Amino acid sequence: MYKTLIVDDREIFLLELKRMHVWGESSGFEIFGKANNGRLALDLLRESTYDLVITDIRMPIIDGLQLLFEIKKEHLCPCVILLSEYSEFQYARQGIIYGAFDYLVKPAREKELIPLLKRVRKHLDSIPVNKAALLSSSEPEEDIWSYPVSEEKSILNYFKEKDLSLIPLFQNTLDHIYEAMKDNLIKADLMIKKLYHNIISSVYTEYPWLSNYIHIHYFEEIDYIHEGNSDSFKSFYIRKITYLIQFINKLDPAIHDNNLKEIIAYILEHPESDIKLKVMAAKFFTNNTYLSNTFFTKTDIHFNDYITMIKMSRAEYLFKYTDKKIYEISYQLGYKDINYFSKQFKKIYGLNPKEYRNTDISDYQI
Repeated sequence: MYKTLIVDDREIFLLELKRMHVWGESSGFEIFGKANNGRLALDLLRESTYDLVITDIRMPIIDGLQLLFEIKKEHLCPCVILLSEYSEFQYARQGIIYGAFDYLVKPAREKELIPLLKRVRKHLDSIPVNKAALLSSSEPEEDIWSYPVSEEKSILNYFKEKDLSLIPLFQNTLDHIYEAMKDNLIKADLMIKKLYHNIISSVYTEYPWLSNYIHIHYFEEIDYIHEGNSDSFKSFYIRKITYLIQFINKLDPAIHDNNLKEIIAYILEHPESDIKLKVMAAKFFTNNTYLSNTFFTKTDIHFNDYITMIKMSRAEYLFKYTDKKIYEISYQLGYKDINYFSKQFKKIYGLNPKEYRNTDISDYQI
């Protein structure tokens, strides 16, 4: 049985939700907790595990959008449904990009909640054990919605080819979805969110080395305040997709030399190893000078500069996601001279490691 937390500042709505004949064996969901504001809801979520949160948007202390933001930030619950009134349409849309599964117009009715819980259960049943490794995404009914399967495949093919043409293709796909579903923009938002998450997850499968440099959750972090309109949604997703393809092209340049491809693949998978020019040349049975010259000719970057870029990209990840001390990260990456390590880091990021950690930088550097 999936555990549900319901949140609303008006007791009458909480009672109406509890009295609905949708809970139990028929749906697979049971109400295990209730809260009348977002702060209390966060306390309950931090104390116990819930599978679904159904929350009103307008509440005192911490409202529904703030609650949703914290839930996603701390990974407190895999699924959130928003309750809103028609006057709160833009807030509901903003909730979709924050990571809401769907929304219901108040007052909620059984005939609307039953099929929604069915979709939520399907989504929760499909989440793998190692769900932290994947972005969560909503699962709209594809027999009702015309999901852009062919466009998704085309975009992923462009990613495989490292072709920047995917950016206008992705943008055009978003425009077409909004145009085709202009009478139901919330559903359009949900479909685009699913498309975006599917693309990100597939790209991480195609390029597993990405996990060494960018945490997949970066692509679901909301790092600016927007109005919740279509243009804001599109600009957010397009910026993230653009960043991803540019990052891939920077660390894994498109070349047609199979030997160099193998060397680059090894380096990307082993950024903390001894990957000096001499070591790589010996490992892949080639000459130092030949490797150095060929690498520069094919990639337009000197081999040693490339290694430094890879090491510092890994360092950036470690500074963002671990509490390791600067000297520990320096040693981990093979730099025994911490001052030299700091200088190399500053050359790329404009800040030394200490300054970087003390600065609120949401984006990874390109």
